[in-house]
Amino acid sequence: MIIKICGLANFDDALAAAELGADYLGFNFYPKSPRCIAESDCGKIVAALRIGFPDLSYTGVFVNHPVAEIIRIVKRCNLDAAQLSGDEPPGALAALGSEKIRAYKAIRAGADAPTLKEFADSTEGEPALLLDATAPRLYGGTGQTADWDWAASVASRYPVCLAGGLTPENVCAAIRKVKPWGVDTASGVESSAGKKSREKMAAFIAAARRAGREIHVTIEPAQAGDAAEILALQKLAYRSEAELNRDFSISPLTQTLAQIESEFDRKLFLRAKTEGRIVGSVRAELRDGSCHIGRLIVHPEWQNQGTGSRLLREIEARFPQANRFELFTSERSGRNLHIYQKSGYRIFKREPMNERVTLVYLEKAAENP
Repeated sequence: MIIKICGLANFDDALAAAELGADYLGFNFYPKSPRCIAESDCGKIVAALRIGFPDLSYTGVFVNHPVAEIIRIVKRCNLDAAQLSGDEPPGALAALGSEKIRAYKAIRAGADAPTLKEFADSTEGEPALLLDATAPRLYGGTGQTADWDWAASVASRYPVCLAGGLTPENVCAAIRKVKPWGVDTASGVESSAGKKSREKMAAFIAAARRAGREIHVTIEPAQAGDAAEILALQKLAYRSEAELNRDFSISPLTQTLAQIESEFDRKLFLRAKTEGRIVGSVRAELRDGSCHIGRLIVHPEWQNQGTGSRLLREIEARFPQANRFELFTSERSGRNLHIYQKSGYRIFKREPMNERVTLVYLEKAAENP
């Protein structure tokens, strides 16, 4: 997930955005914007940051500027790209491209398919488009929320950067809904107009990264050939449970490959996979109308990013014939209990497994039994 912090108007804010992990830094040259920056100031900021952050992309935001002026500013400030946020025609993108300047168009919500295609085809590289809210006669970023349903339909066809009213509080939902190439925020991470909040930038970047990783995880049925990888992940994931209960003899750690392979004959296994690697899994079987769910596991690097909850929802959906769902965890596993109870499960039984470990059983009625 590409993250752009836009409307940077001073060195301290730009440095903070870079330090916190933004991918793109945006500088607004629209005179009527409260975030407008002088060319000389932008040039100094970019020159200083390129020393320590050479891999960042530095973008200028322009509103109805003549092409010649955009070219001059981009070259003077040593920018990597130009975002056209006014009423520019597709020919402006082509003219900038002929000068070896990467440019893309900001599009207001509701633009029709031919308009989208014309601008996307006039752009080289990514993003093809930036999607913003509809705000007649207002330019250069308004802070209004974009139409996410429309944006999702566009994002299914083109690599887009989603803008428009994004904040640390809503960026996760926006990413899950739209599935964009990247996200852009300006006023959503400010303490006042033109002044960024380091805390809000940090929260926005962390949330966007988390959601970005989540949408690139595919959940699908696992095959018997995945048994060895799932077993290795299981033993890694359950080490924390063993340490919590001071018991390393628990079955998830002692299970053999032959034993887990035999489970594939009677249970449905799901895997969460990204970049060719299994980072999560869950298994379940139907017995007497109840779906018994077990071994919901997520790689430590992928925990707290929604993968476990997605696996749980997906395994439930795979058993429409069940009238109830049941699972268990250890009494000391506060994190698991929180996830399950948040997902609608309620404790109905506690059962000692040995002198160290007590298991807590939870159940949930099916919505449409």
